[in-house]
Amino acid sequence: MSHPIHALYANREIKAGRTALIDGAVSLTHEALITAVEAAAGDLTRRGLGPGDRIGLCARNSWSHVVGYLAILRAGAVWTPLNPRNGARLNGDFQARAGLALTLVDASSKNAAGQSTRPLPLEDWLATLRPAPLPPVSDDPDAPVALKFTGGSTGVPKGVVQSQSSAAAALRSLSAFYGFTAEDVNLAVAPLTHGSSHYILPVLAAGGAHVLLAEPDRAAILTELMSRVSVAFMPPTLITLLMNEATFGPGDFPRLRHLTYSAAPMSADRIAAAIARFGPVLSTLYGQTEAPMTIAGLSPAEMADPKLAASVGSPFAETPVRLLTAADEVITRGEGEVLVGGDLARTHYLDAPDLTAAARHDGWLKTGDIGRIGDDGRLVLIGRSRDLIITGGYNVYPGEVEAALNRHPLVRDACAFSEPDDVWGERLEAAVAVGPDADADAIIAFVRDEIGPVRTPKRLHLLDALPRNPVGKVVRDDVRALCRTLFPPPPSRPLETAP
Repeated sequence: MSHPIHALYANREIKAGRTALIDGAVSLTHEALITAVEAAAGDLTRRGLGPGDRIGLCARNSWSHVVGYLAILRAGAVWTPLNPRNGARLNGDFQARAGLALTLVDASSKNAAGQSTRPLPLEDWLATLRPAPLPPVSDDPDAPVALKFTGGSTGVPKGVVQSQSSAAAALRSLSAFYGFTAEDVNLAVAPLTHGSSHYILPVLAAGGAHVLLAEPDRAAILTELMSRVSVAFMPPTLITLLMNEATFGPGDFPRLRHLTYSAAPMSADRIAAAIARFGPVLSTLYGQTEAPMTIAGLSPAEMADPKLAASVGSPFAETPVRLLTAADEVITRGEGEVLVGGDLARTHYLDAPDLTAAARHDGWLKTGDIGRIGDDGRLVLIGRSRDLIITGGYNVYPGEVEAALNRHPLVRDACAFSEPDDVWGERLEAAVAVGPDADADAIIAFVRDEIGPVRTPKRLHLLDALPRNPVGKVVRDDVRALCRTLFPPPPSRPLETAP
C-alpha cells in the first residue's frame, strides 16, 4: 500500500471515539473525521474529479482545511496547497501554472487566493455536500499525490510534483522519529500549506490529535504548549519570539516532548536558551520540497549535546544521503553538495523535464545544499551551492558567515550576500537584525575572530528585522535590495592587498 491516505484508517476501531481534531469549540473524533472526509471525497468524485486532477486548497489552519486536504487525497486527486500569505498575484500565478481543476478557498482567504477558473468556497461546500460512492484507494507508487511550489527564496518558485512513494516515505520516517502514540497531541500552528501538513496523517494513524491554530498568536501557543500539546513544529523565529513573550521554565510544559524547528538554522546560543527555557525537548528536521521533511533529523537527546547541535542530524534509515564533490565524485564522508536517494526523492518538476534532469546526478537528487558528513555520519549544512561567493579568489558560503554572525549575543537574525566590486570581484556584505545597543564594528571584530578575515563582511548593515517571504524565509535578493536602498554603496576605492 503506497498511498499515504491509508494512514487515516489505521487502527480505526481502536481510535474511533478518540479526539482527532480540536479547532476552538469544534472537536471531531477519528470516526467523525473519516466520515466527513469520505463524504467530501465522494462529492469531489461526483463532480468528476479524481486521479490526476489537481485541486487547489487555499485556507488558514482549521478543521475544514484538514477535511478538505484529506478529501482531495481520498479522491485520488493531486493536492495543490496555496498559502494565503502569498497574496493574490502569486497564488493566481500558481493556479494558472498548475492548471487546477478546482480550487477550494476558505472565507478568510478569498482575496488572497488569486484568480481561479473554478473556485469553490470551502465552508459552504462542506455544509452542502452531495456525496457519491467512492472507488477503492488507488495504490501507484509513481502517481502524483501533491503539487507544491517552492518557497522561491532563490528565484522563481518551481512546481514540485510529489509521488505517493515520496509522501509515504516522509510519513514513515516521521512516525519513526517521533514514535507517535494515541496520547500525542500535535500543535498545528505553522501553515498546513507547508511542512506542517506532513504531521497530519502520522499523528492520526497513531490515534493522536491535532490542535489547530489559524494564526501564530503567541499567548495562545504558550497556553497550548503548557497544557495538552506533546509535539509542536514551528520556525526558529517563532521559538525565539515565544521566549521573549513570557517568563517560563521547563516545569511549565508537562506534556511537551518535541519542539521541532526546521526551514532555517538556529544558532548555538539560541539552541541553549531554548533548551533552558523549554527543557530538553528541542529537535530539528532537514528536508526540502523536492525531498520533503525527512532527509535527516536530530533528536532532543542529541540536540542537548552542544557538539552535535550544529548538525541537522543523521539521515533517516530509508533515505540514503551522499555528497557530490567538485570533481563529480560521490562520497559518503567529507564535503560536497548533498545528494538524496530513496523513495523520498521520487519527485519531479512540473512541466520542466530539463530542470528535473539537471537536478539529478546518476539518479541522486541534487539538493543544492553544501554539507559535511563526519565520521559519526551526521550532516552539517554550510551553504547553498548557488549562493557561493568568490571574493578575492576565495570561496565563501554565506551560510558559514551567517552562522558566525548568529553566534553574537546581540544578533537575532543574519543574511550574508555579495555585491559587485571592482577590487574583489564580489564584495561580501551582511545584514543583521539587532537591538538598539548593537555596534557594527564590534560585531565585525567578533566575526573576524570566529572565522577569519576572508569570511568577514566588508560592510555590515544593522536592521530592526530582515524581510521575509510569505513562507517566512529570508530572501537574499530582497535583503540585498533593501540594503542598497537604505545604505547606498561606497565610492570606488583604491586597490586593497588582502581580504
